[in-house]
Amino acid sequence: MRSLRARLLTLLAGTLLAAWTATALFTYFDARREIDAMLDAHLAQSASMLVGRGGREAPAGLVARAGPDVQRDREPQTPAPPAPDTLSTAKRTVAFQVWEGQALRLRSADAPATPLSDTAEGFSDSLIGGNRWRVFGRRDAQDRLVQVGERHALREELARSVARHLLHPLAVALPALALLIWLAIGWGLRPLHRIAREVAGQAPDKLAPLDASAAPREAAPLLHSLNTLLARVSASMDKERRFTADAAHELRTPLAAVKTQLQVAMGARDPEQRERALSQALAGIDRSTRLVEQLLALARLEPGAGVLHRRQVRLDEAAAACLADLAPKAAARRIDLALDGSAVTIAADPVLLEALLRNLLDNAVRYSPDGGAVSVHTQSRDAGAELVVEDTGPGIPPEALQRATERFYRGPGSTGAGSGLGLSIVERIVQLHDGALRLGPGAGGRGLRVEVTFPPP
Repeated sequence: MRSLRARLLTLLAGTLLAAWTATALFTYFDARREIDAMLDAHLAQSASMLVGRGGREAPAGLVARAGPDVQRDREPQTPAPPAPDTLSTAKRTVAFQVWEGQALRLRSADAPATPLSDTAEGFSDSLIGGNRWRVFGRRDAQDRLVQVGERHALREELARSVARHLLHPLAVALPALALLIWLAIGWGLRPLHRIAREVAGQAPDKLAPLDASAAPREAAPLLHSLNTLLARVSASMDKERRFTADAAHELRTPLAAVKTQLQVAMGARDPEQRERALSQALAGIDRSTRLVEQLLALARLEPGAGVLHRRQVRLDEAAAACLADLAPKAAARRIDLALDGSAVTIAADPVLLEALLRNLLDNAVRYSPDGGAVSVHTQSRDAGAELVVEDTGPGIPPEALQRATERFYRGPGSTGAGSGLGLSIVERIVQLHDGALRLGPGAGGRGLRVEVTFPPP
């Protein structure tokens, strides 16, 4: 696992190193420019001094000797030897020549016998014996050419020395800065450690929001997201606890009834009484089976439980198939089933669409009285497709419509063997398909009208 502290240390130390190196490079080039200007001025000053002496002797600090071809009215003068420290510096720095026409009259110990530069006057650069020279030339009143030169290597070494002296402290400063940065980051990350301890101390069955009052501003979005997540998890756990308790209660009732009827059947001596008890026991088993199926359906529809497999489905054909499955049950109670629909195609999960239709139509048949009617309408709308299911049952009171889709909710006066999960399943399937569900009274204020709107495919 990557360490946030190590990552910050690497970034900060790398940034410091890059900035320091860039500063050293800038200093090197800036020092080189300043050194060039200063030493150029020194060359020009040295040439002026030689011109002022008429080329007869070298100024202090320059080592000179007579050229082999010095033949004039008087003997050439040899300059006095400079002091030892000046001599060592002169050998490192400046060389000069005095030319009269093509004859070399005077030169320093380090100067070559050939001209320092082909350029007579002014500054120039030349290459002699593999070494680069910076040369300044000037003529005196007798038209003698004085050339003063210096190797470029000296200038480069001075500039490198300045840069090295800037980088030397980095060898000590960077480790020290890294240690200080490491400690500072550790101190700065202490609020995150506190948050981690607070999260680790949360009770599994009671998730409390994290305290954000003492948290740094940068951690506020993280704490807000964590508190939002904890609130959702807590609400989901409470919901699941209620669901489990309600499911246990709903299952306990039919199972207790089945047990009672079986006990009656075992003790009954009248065959008719035994048959009646067994029939009621079978009805209780059917109710328990349906409840378990609906519980499994709800579990499948929970967020994150699965992915929709949408495809193009004919809504009218799916409704017709479901009505055909319920036809025997409706015929036994003389309930009229009707389908009035045009060809409508939607993008839906076929399995979930079948579950939606089965729950709506089964509820309509279940709650309709004998001799009643159930009608199904499918049609296209501007906003998509619409499915309408109406029955002639008791309907749902207006004050109970808001709670009709709650799990295990059964309105006042409800009859039949329902479990109160059908409309909950329908609502969840509609949500998964980005649709809309509306409940209201049927035609003439009788029964229940359910409208489901699907978005365009």
